[in-house]
Amino acid sequence: MVVQDWKRFQNDLGEKALLLSESISITAPKAMLRKDYWSLYLSLKNMASKGPGARSEHEIIDAMILDAEGLVQAHLHPAKHPIGLVFSPDNEAEKAISSQAMAARTPTVLSSGGFSQDGFQEGVVPLFSDQKYLGVVRVRLSVVSLFEKAKSTAVIVLLSILLFVFIGSLLGTIVSRRVVGPLTAITHGLEAVGRGEMTDFSPIPVKEGDEIGRLSVTFNQIMSELAEKKMLEEEIAMSEKLVALGRITAGVAHEVNNPLAGLLNCIDTLRQHPNDKELIDRYLPVIDQGLHRIKDIVHNLLVGLKNEDSDEMINIQQVDKLHDLILAEIGERDIKIYWNNTADRDTCIPGKTEQIICNLLKNAVEIIPENGTIDFNMYQEGRRLVIKVSDNGPGVASNIRNQLFDPFFTTKPNGTGLGLWVVYRLVQNMQGIIEVESELGKGTTFLIELPVINRQAA
Repeated sequence: MVVQDWKRFQNDLGEKALLLSESISITAPKAMLRKDYWSLYLSLKNMASKGPGARSEHEIIDAMILDAEGLVQAHLHPAKHPIGLVFSPDNEAEKAISSQAMAARTPTVLSSGGFSQDGFQEGVVPLFSDQKYLGVVRVRLSVVSLFEKAKSTAVIVLLSILLFVFIGSLLGTIVSRRVVGPLTAITHGLEAVGRGEMTDFSPIPVKEGDEIGRLSVTFNQIMSELAEKKMLEEEIAMSEKLVALGRITAGVAHEVNNPLAGLLNCIDTLRQHPNDKELIDRYLPVIDQGLHRIKDIVHNLLVGLKNEDSDEMINIQQVDKLHDLILAEIGERDIKIYWNNTADRDTCIPGKTEQIICNLLKNAVEIIPENGTIDFNMYQEGRRLVIKVSDNGPGVASNIRNQLFDPFFTTKPNGTGLGLWVVYRLVQNMQGIIEVESELGKGTTFLIELPVINRQAA
């Protein structure tokens, strides 16, 4: 029994040593990057003087922070192990322990000495910053006091365990029936909310009038209200889609009908004068231009609607390929584009984000004059992706700014009026935000915020 208690206490001590090392590892990487050796030393000193690892409870034999090269960054005994020097163990056994500690890439407990006065448990926690190995935290606790404790408390511990097992089983049965069951049902309900499946939630049965029962009643009411709200939102969304579809249909009919009428007139004239070269030379470009306009309208409309339903995810680095695409669009024109993408390289975003950025950049290229500039900035603020596209073009008058995202509204002679409409639809589809700042003669800025959906697996 004493041996079993000893092993259990030894494991417990190892866990405490590891916990102390992990507490130091929380702040150590930032301090190491700043070369803030004083803060590193204070963290070791404070750990040794108070808290669950205090000397009054378990003696801290040693504690240190080493960098990736084995250089001392902080030591509980700085006079013996100065900062900046290689940590030098006293003997071969210590060298082996030190080698294991430096090789560890996951939190590890090292031990040595058994029942001897030199026995110890050492918590080893490697330090990383952005997946780069910085070094290691080592905290060593003495096992001497555990031996006496194991001998004197073995019987008490055994009796306590038996008593606690009985009481725990009794309480566990009561808690499971009255607390765990309803709480588990509430947890499943919250998970359903996270998945957007409120309408499939089954109400929690209420058997008691205590706090858990009242909580269940309140939760059932909340879930019922959320289900009603979701159904209402779906109905509103469907109504908005139908309204938008009606506007688009009317717009397409208008925008396509105008060039079609002209095309039919041209074709009718050519049919009446099939051998008139002057008429052919005059009307063929008109027909070509009209057909291309209809093609552009249909293409932009199809691209926008297709991307709305796309679930494709891309790595954020793919956005940088648009830089070359826009440079090709600029061609020989005297336009400069300044590209700044500082978003997390491991972030995944919906593929439709590419269409948003492409449309904004193409719109800027088409609108700005020679000697113009375009600024593209993309960065993250927490779980939000921010996209900012600015130009020094002619700007937009305040009286028409609210119409920029209307389908078929355009200020460009050859524009279809669908590019910014597609941008707006995609941003709304992704639960994002889009804002416009513009001043006549000074340019325009589009600011978009989108939620970061996922992160690339390592």
